[in-house]
This record gives sequence, C-alpha cells and structure tokens, in this order.
Amino acid sequence: MNSISLDDFKNEFDKHIICFFEEIQIEENIKEALSYSVKNGGKRLRPWFIYNFGKSEDISSENLINAGIAVEILHSSSLIHDDLPALDDANFRRGVLTNHLRFGEYKAILAGDYGFTLPLKIIMDLKDIELENKLVALRYFIEDTLKMFEGEMRDLIYEKDNLEVETSEIINMYANKTGAIFGLSFSLPFFLAGEYKLGEKMHEIGIDFGISFQIFDDLKDLLKSEKELGKDTHKDVNKKTLLNKMSSKEVKIVADNYYSRVIENLLTLNYSDMVRNLIEIRNIVESR
Repeated sequence: MNSISLDDFKNEFDKHIICFFEEIQIEENIKEALSYSVKNGGKRLRPWFIYNFGKSEDISSENLINAGIAVEILHSSSLIHDDLPALDDANFRRGVLTNHLRFGEYKAILAGDYGFTLPLKIIMDLKDIELENKLVALRYFIEDTLKMFEGEMRDLIYEKDNLEVETSEIINMYANKTGAIFGLSFSLPFFLAGEYKLGEKMHEIGIDFGISFQIFDDLKDLLKSEKELGKDTHKDVNKKTLLNKMSSKEVKIVADNYYSRVIENLLTLNYSDMVRNLIEIRNIVESR
C-alpha cells in the first residue's frame, strides 16, 4: 500500500470540505458557524489516517473522504465548545478568532451541538457499505465521542477543583480526551470493511498515538508562542498535566515511548509505508 503524504492529502481534503458545505442543506446560521471552524485548516491528521488505512481495504475514496469529513466535523465541534468562556475561554484557534468571538456564544454552542450529531448521519449515508458494518462503525463513533466528553470533563474538574491526581489518572484522561478520536480514526475504515478484530487492534494503536499527541501538545503550550501555534498558549499552567509530575525532558520521553510503540505495532501489522510517513511527520506532531 502506497500512502499519500499528509501535505498532499490536506490540499485535496480541504477542497472536499469546501464542496461538502456548499452542497449540504442545513440552516444557514449553523452552516456559517460550523463551516468556519471545520474549514479553518488544522493538520487533517485524523482524516489522513482514515484515508490511508482505508486504502488497504475495499472501500471507495469517496466513502473514505466522507468518513474523514465526519470525524473532522466531530473534532472541530469539540474545539468550538472547548474554546467557550465556561471551559477554556480562548480567543484564538488556528490563527483566527474562536467561533464564539466570531459569531457569538449561542451560535457557537448550537453549531457545536449540530456538529456532534451530523457525523452520525454522514456515516449512515455512506454508499455500498454493509449495514452491519455501518452499525459497528457507528457504535465505536458514539462510544469514542462519549469518551472524549468524559476526558474533557476530567480535564476541567482536575483543573477547576484543583484536585490532586495520579500520573495514571492523567494518562487515562489523555486516552479519553484525545486518544479516543484518534483510536476511531485508526480503526474506522476496518470496521466499515468488516475487519472487526483488526479494527479493535488499530483502535488500541490509535489511542496510543493520541496519548503521545496530547503530551506533545502540552509541551507545545509550555514552550511555543501564540504566533507559532496560532492559538492561545500558556493557558495550561493550572491544568493537571504530566508537566505537573515530571520535568519537560521526562515528559518528552514518555511521549517518545508512546510514539515508538505506535510505530512498532504498525510494523508488526505490515504497515511499513505508514510508518515511514509517521517518521516524516514527527516534527509536525511535535512542533506545530
């Protein structure tokens, strides 16, 4: 399997996102607010994983792109809500005003609500996929979305109630808050193809990737500037992260170990081309 590079995929995927929102028939205020966040860049890692892993299965490019759009809408909707004053109270996301500052809080909340539900319809409407496979995919989609919410709740409670938490609790929070949707992205094409056991294994690998990704994100918040990242930085000083438990050098080693485990497991499953891509994009994951 020859995988497409992240840069090439992002260029094509962004065109599909634009077309999707031009064609979809939904309430105009919701469309404007939701598309603002979904269209606004991002690395497109989650749909990239869906597409590349899906090309090893008998799934059309159209279905893989649409499944990627579903996950990207879910992810962007979570960011719309994360940025709200009651949660992280952020001013910038990906270099532009956060959704609630651009459209107002009530529109941001409702756009996010819509974006948590719309992906389920997208998955259900995929063409030429067995109904049983769709239902398995939807079950994981729903379960991982719920895990994401649970992880966000733990993250905020740890911070706002100033709780003392163990390292294992922080890792578990990362596994839910960020890992669950990466687990979904790694596994979704295999569930759609009826490869359930392989999907379950890929789900575990994706969670490990998400944990590594979140740890690197914590390090970026500490070490990078707002200009470099395009979002508010140094807002995590009161959050309960691994940086409360270890030095930044030690935390980086933990992230490296999770990233290495992902690569080792993918090599075991003969995804050597994806491993080469992951090695190449390591700087993007760690620094951008």
